[in-house]
Amino acid sequence: MKKQQPNKFEIHFSYIKRQLNGRKLGTHNSGTFALDSNGCVVPGASTEIENLANNPLIGQMAKGIIQRWAVCQSLDFSHQLELGIRYFDLRVATKPDCQEIFCVHQLYGSKVTDLTDAVDKYLKAHPHEVVLIDFNHFYCFEAEHHIQLATLLLSVFGTKICPNCDLQSLTLRRMWEDKKQVIIFYQSPEVEMFPEFFLSDTIISPWPNTPDKELCKQYLNQKLTQKHKKFVVCQGVLTPTLATIMAGLFGSLENWTKPWITDFTTWIRVSDPCQHHLNIVITDFVHNSEFIQTVIDLNKCKVKAELH
Repeated sequence: MKKQQPNKFEIHFSYIKRQLNGRKLGTHNSGTFALDSNGCVVPGASTEIENLANNPLIGQMAKGIIQRWAVCQSLDFSHQLELGIRYFDLRVATKPDCQEIFCVHQLYGSKVTDLTDAVDKYLKAHPHEVVLIDFNHFYCFEAEHHIQLATLLLSVFGTKICPNCDLQSLTLRRMWEDKKQVIIFYQSPEVEMFPEFFLSDTIISPWPNTPDKELCKQYLNQKLTQKHKKFVVCQGVLTPTLATIMAGLFGSLENWTKPWITDFTTWIRVSDPCQHHLNIVITDFVHNSEFIQTVIDLNKCKVKAELH
């Protein structure tokens, strides 16, 4: 029987031989592929969004517009993993009269258990892969909800979780030897008692917060040339303003951001890698561009350079 060849996107971590300093592929707002325009808006949404969504005359139409401009990924967690994504950027919230915790972005999306199930299944099938999960925004969360989420993560991943440690000593070789496959960033002091989680002081993710391509690149160039003794996320994302959305009322974030993703991918390719101190690169709608292959190729070049 012919031996099955591994998917080229499944082995990109193999190019990072020692330190966890290669560029990890990630998705921005990873859990937004299933936002529900028929449900309610997330507590904590802006007053303008809440007023539009709750308007009895235009509420449903408004939520359709909100959905099109809030969805940042089209692929579910399993397909993201298969494509090569190893970092998940998550906003989570509870829902009134519901025991589940959801991935959100203005609207409610997939359940967090969808993420944990997909990652757990993938890691069992790929024992040398490492996945990073970043919980960085919490809405309608009380102390008991943090305990609920922490308990879920510990019960699903168990001994696969790499505990918080000195980042300078964290290597893939060490993780493989210790049979660790998951790094969980939990950016809330509510879980300080759990040694399994990396807290907010271990990761930085500068947000350009602009709809302008050139300003975004200028911001990233400025921020990513600074050294940090922590994980550094490069947010290659444009943020539409209200005026942007009004101008493209019946458009979508996906169509609006397509030219930028191509431009951002080129920026990654031509920028001097030695000048940018980053570990993780994220953007929107990763399946629509050469983004993934570009990052993989850069990691290959980095390893070759270190070997010579």
